[in-house]
Parts: sequence; structure tokens; C-alpha cells
Amino acid sequence: MNEAPPRVAPRRVLSVVIATSLVAAWTSGACDVVTINTPTLPIYYNTTDRTNGGASFLTSTSCKTCHADIAQQYALHAHAFTLNRVQGGPPTFPAAADQAGVPNPPDGYAWSDISYLLGGYAKRALFIDNGGFILTTGLTGKATQWNLDTPPNGTTPGFADFAPTAAAPLPYDFDRFRYETTGPAPQDPSNPLFQENRPGFIGTWAEAGVQCEACHGPGSNHIPNPSARDIFVDSPGAMTCKQCHSTPFDGPADEITGVDGFINPRSQWQELAASGGHAAFACTFCHDPHRGTSYDRAGAIRNECTVCHTEENMALHEGKVFVRPTDGYTETLTCESCHMPYAVKSGSSASTAAVGPLARVGDTRSHIFRITTEPLDYTGFFTPDGTRVVKDAEGRAALTVDFVCLRCHNDVSLPTLSFSVERAAEIAIGVHQEFE
Repeated sequence: MNEAPPRVAPRRVLSVVIATSLVAAWTSGACDVVTINTPTLPIYYNTTDRTNGGASFLTSTSCKTCHADIAQQYALHAHAFTLNRVQGGPPTFPAAADQAGVPNPPDGYAWSDISYLLGGYAKRALFIDNGGFILTTGLTGKATQWNLDTPPNGTTPGFADFAPTAAAPLPYDFDRFRYETTGPAPQDPSNPLFQENRPGFIGTWAEAGVQCEACHGPGSNHIPNPSARDIFVDSPGAMTCKQCHSTPFDGPADEITGVDGFINPRSQWQELAASGGHAAFACTFCHDPHRGTSYDRAGAIRNECTVCHTEENMALHEGKVFVRPTDGYTETLTCESCHMPYAVKSGSSASTAAVGPLARVGDTRSHIFRITTEPLDYTGFFTPDGTRVVKDAEGRAALTVDFVCLRCHNDVSLPTLSFSVERAAEIAIGVHQEFE
């Protein structure tokens, strides 16, 4: 790899120009510009009523009876393991989920003290006690967050602090569990209940985890007459995904929030809305909703970037394999390496020992895609108070080079090709140009 391109183009934002007809095609499921992977689906007649005519929840066990093929695919999806019942020992996960699992609760606690494990399948896990309260470092004085093995940012399994300033018990209430359960209901005069009579569970749910009926609505009316095809199906799926993949829940698309120099998790909807040419895309164009990227990426991604971006190239990064010398992490460079960097933090981020003092590496890929070639670091990516991502007059955001270039080009990982923010921005201007 050359240290710098032989010529410098005008500063710009790195994003590909997409034909108007292609952008419009995302919501229709068709594309007249390139050949895409569009699944053939049966026609469903309910695209608006999430209650399915006031039906009741049956749980995913009933769904699996007829939809065994989909159930098998979904069995590896992280959605299914967002909330896991603890019954005297650690929850079990599929064998193929080789990074999932938690060996023991925080110091001083036994599994008999824990009612549910929140997560534990990818990135991190939190522990909910028998009263329905999330264990925090602030109240227990213990490290209460389990970080899973996260190779991209160098995090190894182990406990870390969670909510170290918490001064009161942290209930697992409706505002939290609505993301991670099926059939969540707030506590109100018509539903004055605590799930399982645990005081921290303020409200109720029908099934733990994001299961079938979380997206398709309650199924009691569908079972007796499946041929009517009136179970809720939001095609192309964007509005259903939006609910949980927004911060706050089902929030507006006009603000991307952040904390500690990273984008808040579950902000994919707001990120996509600020991505420029990709803002009109439906989630299901790239993602198969029944398959997860954590352990089934080959099946979960319907269309790679190159399906539409046929004219772009890897240029300076063509054929390169990044190997981080501190831990041997290996990554074959792809479009996503730069255009979907780990600018989001769910549970952990890279230490300066792993990536140097300038790089920003969280644990979740961004869906902004656009990259600025201005010499800015994350402080220019966020508002001065660090709580919002800066957007231009057209509502677009652009990732800064410390999230992109510097996660590899730092004095720890590539000391002979370590860049400053300014140098990285200068080189990024021409990164998609072909050079001899």
C-alpha cells in the first residue's frame, strides 16, 4: 500500500452516487439498474394492523409447528436471545454461537440470585436479580457487566463496570424491556401488573426475547386460518425494524444521539436516515429479517455493497488483509471495513493499548456509510456537548477518519503507516482512485 496517492483531488465526502431509479427501487423490491437478490414472497393481506384484529399472543412454540424452516434460521438470530431466563445455571446458546455465553454471575452472586440474563449472545451481558432489577456497579460495588469476546476492538471476555454512579435500584421496566421482549405492555390502570410479580419488572410481556410475534403481532387469529394470510407483515419491513432500532424507542429520524464519543446503540434507523443516498433504502434489501449477522452473516446479508456499487473499487486497499499485532485479529478488507466502521458502542470499545490514542473503535458497525475527508476527529463528528451527531443542511452525517482510517493506521497496529487525523483525511480524498 502506498503511503499517499500521487495526486490530490478536491475535498469531498466519500460516498457513491446512486441513480435515482435505484434509490426508488429499495422500497419496491425491484431494481432496473443491477441484478439484486430479491426473495419471492407470498402475498400477505395485513400490512397495517399490528394487533391482527385484536388477537392474543401464543408464543413462538406455536409458530414453529408450521414454520420449522424459518424457525431453524431464526435459531441463530441475536433477536431470539436478547432476554434469557435463568433457571439455576447459565442459559445455553446454540453451539454455532462460539462467542456467546457467560460463565458465572458477578462476584458475590450465584445463578440462584439471577432471574434473567440480558444479552450474553453478542457483545455484552447484564444480570437481573430476583426482584427484577439490573445489577449495577453503583449499588453492588462490583463489576456487573460481562463483556463477550469482541475481536474487532480487542475486547476479551471479562467483567466491567456498569452504571458506576447508580444510586438507586435500576428496574427493568417497560422503557427497557420493550426492546427485548415480545408483547411488551406498560403498567397502567388497565394493566396494573408486574411481570412474574417481580417489583423491578414494571409492566408485562408475553415472551422473553424478540420472537416471531414481536414483528408479526399476536397469532391466535392466524392459527385457525393460515390460508387467509392476514398475519401482520410489514413489507418491506422498515417500519417494524424502526421501532427497536431507534434511540429512543420508535423515535424520530432527525437526531442521532451519542455518548462518550460513540453513537448510541439501536440507532440504525436514525443513522440510515442521515446516510444520504441510502436514506430511502428498506432494511430488508440488505438484511434477511429471519437471519442474524452475528453468527450467520452469509445467510443474513441478502445483498452486498458491490451488488449496486458496481463501478467502485477497493483501490489502495484491494487484496489487503489487516492483522493487528497486539492480538492477531485478522480482517480481510471490504467495503464495510471503511464505510461501516465500529462507530457505535453497545458494551465495549478499544483501548489505547490496542489502537493507539487517536482511533475510535466501538463494538457495532455504523449505518451512516458516508465519510468526510475534512481533517476532523470525533469531536467534530458530534455537537460540542457530545450528545448529537452533526449533520449538514441536507440532514446528512459523515463519519470522521478516526473511526475509519485510524482503526488500522495507528502507531500500534501499523507503526510504519501510522497517520495523524490530518494525514488520513488527505489520503482519504483519493482512496477510491486507481494508482499504478
